Amino acid sequence: MNFKTTLIILVVFVLLGGAYFFFGRPSPDTEQSKADQQKIREVYALSKDTIRQVRLSFKDESYQSLTFAKNTDDIWKLRKPFTADADPSKINEMLQDLLEKKVKQTIEAENLAQYGLQPPNIQIELWTEGETPAKVFLIGDRTVNYSVYTKERSESHIFLIESSALDDFTKSPSDLRDRNVFKFSSAEIRTLRLQIEGQSVIHCEKQVNSNPGGTADMDSWEMIQPVKTKADARAIEEIVSALGSLRVAVFEADGEYDPANYGLSQPRITATLQSTGKNPIQELQIGSDARTPGRIYVTRPDHRAVYTVNREIHTKLNRTVFDLRDKRVIDFQRTATHRFAIHQGDSKIICQKNVDGEWEITAPVTLKADEEAVDDLLFGVDALRAVAFVDDQPTSLQPYGLAAPSIEASFVVPSSEPTTLLVGKMKEDTVYVKAQNAAPVFLVKKSLLDLVGMGIAGLRSKQILDFDGDDATKVVLKHGDVNLTCQKQGTNWRLTQPVQEQTRTGAVPSILRQVNRLTVEAFLAVAPPITKTGFDVPEIQLAVTLKNRTEHLLQIGKRADQEHHYGRLQNAPDTVFLLKNETAESLKKTVDDLRATPDAN
Repeated sequence: MNFKTTLIILVVFVLLGGAYFFFGRPSPDTEQSKADQQKIREVYALSKDTIRQVRLSFKDESYQSLTFAKNTDDIWKLRKPFTADADPSKINEMLQDLLEKKVKQTIEAENLAQYGLQPPNIQIELWTEGETPAKVFLIGDRTVNYSVYTKERSESHIFLIESSALDDFTKSPSDLRDRNVFKFSSAEIRTLRLQIEGQSVIHCEKQVNSNPGGTADMDSWEMIQPVKTKADARAIEEIVSALGSLRVAVFEADGEYDPANYGLSQPRITATLQSTGKNPIQELQIGSDARTPGRIYVTRPDHRAVYTVNREIHTKLNRTVFDLRDKRVIDFQRTATHRFAIHQGDSKIICQKNVDGEWEITAPVTLKADEEAVDDLLFGVDALRAVAFVDDQPTSLQPYGLAAPSIEASFVVPSSEPTTLLVGKMKEDTVYVKAQNAAPVFLVKKSLLDLVGMGIAGLRSKQILDFDGDDATKVVLKHGDVNLTCQKQGTNWRLTQPVQEQTRTGAVPSILRQVNRLTVEAFLAVAPPITKTGFDVPEIQLAVTLKNRTEHLLQIGKRADQEHHYGRLQNAPDTVFLLKNETAESLKKTVDDLRATPDAN
């Protein structure tokens, strides 16, 4: 047989095979237009909400038969090949995909095997009520036009639907299981119990706000074991949130398994939650690290299953008693505080808000307070956190310097008793403290002393002068060989020393505004010797006389450091402050700076 004859026979064979594929099978009884195609739910009067059980069977033996059913609460559960929580969204999506598929064509057929329907690739049994399935759908082979042969078991004809049905229903148990390890609302949780290897059991309980008008933010937590004290609500809520959002990465084992294979015979951590929900007690056990980096084995004992999850859950649950204790030293309403007093040695500073809501120092002297410094003090004390818990029930405060505290700071909110912080001895870079109305002794960072020990120098307003510039009648400025005197005549200023002539418009008012707005960098708690400050021979002196004959005399002495000069007011010689160098230099005006017509020479 030559090559030409062989080729002719091959072409004929292909043509006959194609003819059989297209014409040898029975023709469609109907080939409906897309507009006339009905959906499966319409043809078979099915609704996703009425389906209560689904069973999937597969010709491919590598897939397990699956049975899902709704429980009495209408929650989907996996019943076979084992019992587990199902993902309701995935079950509903799968059913929705089936019921929404359109019947493209119907075909009368006797030999189901030639369409892959005997046995079918997939069998889908749907129960709505009763002991027998309401409908059973068989999914066969793919065909042209992205379709797949399908049949309802009780009918004689077959029909075509979208071929995606094969993918939609080719599922393993893991594909349809609920990957949420826990199911609860954070608001329902009432207790948290942590059992961590090598530590005492930590047991905390939520103290629910009893005020019906209150919010969940007002709920607090109390530690019951190993010590009875206030717990850190934020830290506990973070743990509860971490458990609530925990997701399964891989379903490792179901039913019977050896806990030792997963480090679960002696769990590293056991976390138990008690709630007011339908599952009052839910527990998680954490075992060894999984083979996959970044994952760890866990189990819910009541689920009889092992999962791997992100290892971060171990970090979030591996907490100490210190981590979960409330570290606030005193509890007061910072924004509502209207008065505070600081006792340090023989001194007592009292600050309170005036009728305009501004802070003032009222003792031992009356001064305007620095609003920013007061805010920093209140915020710092409110944010004060323990770095160590020293003694919850001390028998003596003497070892901590708290029997006779070095500082007592009391904060008063209207219609409430004062909240008082006691400050004791230092220990390296920390200091002992306690609340006056509570027993525990804490260690906090010694930076607290910078806040409560700043004294009047730190609390007073940094603006040193406050007068009306229009009331000024005379200005005398001395620095180096310069000695200037200006006097006001009517509304105009005139130089009277060392020359007598009109000043440039606005020159003297500019000096007055600069002095009146002058703010210092800092007040010194103790005035240095006059020989150090240079006030015996000031570098600059500026005197302003008002029409009521009050005189303000600013003296600027030597440089205090590379950035500052010493300064003081003559009527408060013991109150020394620091001025920026550029501020001092800007006050060194000359005759030419002030005169209306500068000297041509």
